Amino acid sequence: MMDAYLNLVLKKPLVPIIGLVIITIILAAGMRKIEFDSSVESFMPKHDPEYLEYMQAKKIYGDNDRFTLMAISPEKLWSKSTFVAFDQFLSDIEEYKDADPLRDADRRRRFLEAVGDKEISFSDLMETFREDPAFARLIERHTPTDVREKKHLDPEDIRQIQRWLDKDLALKQLGIIDTILSPFTIKDISGKDDTLESYDLIPKDENGRRIIPTTPAEIMAYRERLRTNPAFKKLIYATDPKSGKITDFGTIVKFTGTLDQESIVSEIIRIAENYKTLNIAIAGVPYVNKKFNDYIKADLRQSIPLVLLVVTLIFYFNFRSFRGVILPLATLGMAELWTLGLMGHFGYKITSVGGTLPPLLVAIGSSYSIHILNQYYAEFNIISNMDKKAGIQAAMKHISVTVFLAGLTTFAAFCTLLTNKVSALQEWAAFSAVGIAATVFISVTLIPAALAILPHRYPKGLMGKNKVKKTTIIDALLKILAKGAIVHYRKIYTVTGVIVIISLLGATKLQVDTEFLHYFKESDPVRQNVLYAGEKFGGGWGFSVIIDSGEPDGVKSPEFLNTVETIREWLTSDENPDLNIGRTDAFGDFIKRMHMANYDDDPAYFQIPETRMDIMDYLEIFSGEDEDSDGRVDDFEPFVDPLFQKNNILARITRKAAEKIGTTEIKYIIDRVEKHLDKTLPAQYTYAITGYPIINVKLAHYVVTGQLQNLFLSLVLVLFVIMLLFRRLAAGPLALIDMGVTIIINFGIMGWFGIKLDMVTSIIAAITVGIGIDDTIHYLNTYRRYHLETEADIPKTIEKTMRVTGKAILFTSLALICGFSVQITSHFLPVVLFSILLTVTMVNTTIGSILLIPAAIRLTGINLEAPGAVSIEEVDEENQAIGDRRTGTPN
Repeated sequence: MMDAYLNLVLKKPLVPIIGLVIITIILAAGMRKIEFDSSVESFMPKHDPEYLEYMQAKKIYGDNDRFTLMAISPEKLWSKSTFVAFDQFLSDIEEYKDADPLRDADRRRRFLEAVGDKEISFSDLMETFREDPAFARLIERHTPTDVREKKHLDPEDIRQIQRWLDKDLALKQLGIIDTILSPFTIKDISGKDDTLESYDLIPKDENGRRIIPTTPAEIMAYRERLRTNPAFKKLIYATDPKSGKITDFGTIVKFTGTLDQESIVSEIIRIAENYKTLNIAIAGVPYVNKKFNDYIKADLRQSIPLVLLVVTLIFYFNFRSFRGVILPLATLGMAELWTLGLMGHFGYKITSVGGTLPPLLVAIGSSYSIHILNQYYAEFNIISNMDKKAGIQAAMKHISVTVFLAGLTTFAAFCTLLTNKVSALQEWAAFSAVGIAATVFISVTLIPAALAILPHRYPKGLMGKNKVKKTTIIDALLKILAKGAIVHYRKIYTVTGVIVIISLLGATKLQVDTEFLHYFKESDPVRQNVLYAGEKFGGGWGFSVIIDSGEPDGVKSPEFLNTVETIREWLTSDENPDLNIGRTDAFGDFIKRMHMANYDDDPAYFQIPETRMDIMDYLEIFSGEDEDSDGRVDDFEPFVDPLFQKNNILARITRKAAEKIGTTEIKYIIDRVEKHLDKTLPAQYTYAITGYPIINVKLAHYVVTGQLQNLFLSLVLVLFVIMLLFRRLAAGPLALIDMGVTIIINFGIMGWFGIKLDMVTSIIAAITVGIGIDDTIHYLNTYRRYHLETEADIPKTIEKTMRVTGKAILFTSLALICGFSVQITSHFLPVVLFSILLTVTMVNTTIGSILLIPAAIRLTGINLEAPGAVSIEEVDEENQAIGDRRTGTPN
């Protein structure tokens, strides 16, 4: 079949090349549609029960465990300048919460009139909107500094500003922001004239603008109002643990859903950057996800050119010719465009795992091109003595079959990840397999076709004096390795056995972590901001403990509410630092504040009332908005269901006893909470725990189970393919030596050095099998081919195989090692570790292919010849006959 395909390609070589170019142009158009996504929704299987429970909780109570938290820490907190800046900062964010289409349309009209046909400077444009400072600030933060300094705005500057304004208008219309909680926007509860009502802590004038305290007396009075409600502490302000003084303001932005959160978070970051004096530290899952996507994009922009540069140098060092560089690069470029273009056309997004795909394809794909070109130059003299196309077909027949089989096993190894329940890993598996298939197809098509068109020429750089092929350092190294495998094979396996035992001990220490924050390096500003803001305000993320009273209006029972309060006290108690919970929020806070307000704000009454009647009365006389008319005041919606049967405790996670909070720590926290509730919760009540951290724990479970399942399937697949290819049962276990040892060493290194198994490192085993089998097939298939030529002399066969295939394996491995190592520059710690581990893996698989495999053959004397195999002389006669038929030479 492969011979027939090569015949088709070489018949009119220009046609397949043109076809490849056309396909590339069509598929490359899809790259413009590629988007990035690091949300939990991109990882979790949509049918998972815990995921469904999580989504149902979000539907009832809103997205409470994922919010943007900002710590405002100016040098002079209680000053007029700080209050004015903080008010402007909030006003800029509120533009996206309380969008006014008519106002925005009028703004756009006035902008177009201002820029009109006349020349205008940026300062004059700002003066036009002096009475609309929020809009003026919007224009300013989206205008580059060099444009602001121009005397006159040119048409392109105006178009650029207008594009930003249109984009901003579209963002406002989405209505992504649901709630903004801050010292200037929050409401408190007052009790006067037998009524309870909510009021703005900062009053507003008739135009809806906040009346900001400016004098020292006004600021002091405001500070006392802020301290009146105990629930505000660690919610909208933070205090110094020793003095008790307020040191920071807190701002929480909650969203209506996951739709385009990245765009609004990007705008919030841009707004915050304009208020340097406020010293704003941003935290929260949406912020981490946004920065995550930014880093993925930066990594791709940096890693792909570096990988291409590295493999270009490898190509040149190996082949010392223009075609030896351009043909492999063209192959890799096409394969990348095909794969990423298909992702864009089908609407798939690049995740944290998907970010490893482009450099991975470049690194792996280079090996196929190297093997094909290496075979061409290895059989250069044979081709020279034949018709060129016939000679290329004869030379390519063996290596193309080998490349096809190697690509097929790599394709299948990656496809085993499709059985993993993590959605992002399934997508990575699908497109990495597609990328491998594309690379193999393009390699066995483009390179033979191009060689048929180009002049038949051996690289001058590989020729020594008197036009004799040079003996390189690589050739000398391969000779030493061959001797080692032939003579010292027992010592090799003794050392390997010791390494495997040590690695197995290390593997028992392996832990799992799927928390995205730990992808950032400890010194990274993102991680530092998240930790700072989280510790100030009790945590930047959390989970929900939903307590079910068992009956409608059961939440209004003082017995039930006191039970909830007891749970909350246990969660945050100093006696339980191992729970790492910094703050909880619940419906009881509103009831306690109402009770306190009813008694002239006496702090002693910040507690649950004794009777159900008091609670019912408070809710009856409390005036609050219910915009969606679901029977709950809007402020209550995060904490109770419409039937007032369930109470949602929002528990925020921060660092107390643990140095860092990862998947292992979260699982421990949840287990402790469940055991406590099982033991202490009254029989008539039930509970459920859900939230973003719980989904992370479930992801860790899927990563571990998927890893074991995929590893087993991959190895079984390799065993089957090798036995089928060689038609020898013993060939399968022989091929597994290389990959088995490498995988064990890999897990051992991770365990001994404390490298966690996460979304990125979880794919290393599949890559190890996929890549390792390539080298194994190349070595074994070539060994079998030369075995008859050496009259079944094992040492001679090993030496010859090492000279031809060993060289190709070394250069492909060098390309892979260098290609993967460039990702050490990544912003992400797991990607850096991924790069290091894959580099070590490539070294191990290379050693396995050219040392362990031949040593095993020498040790066992295994026969790899297929039943009914023909001699090499018969193969050469057949190739000569093909050449004669091509040239018309008579027999």
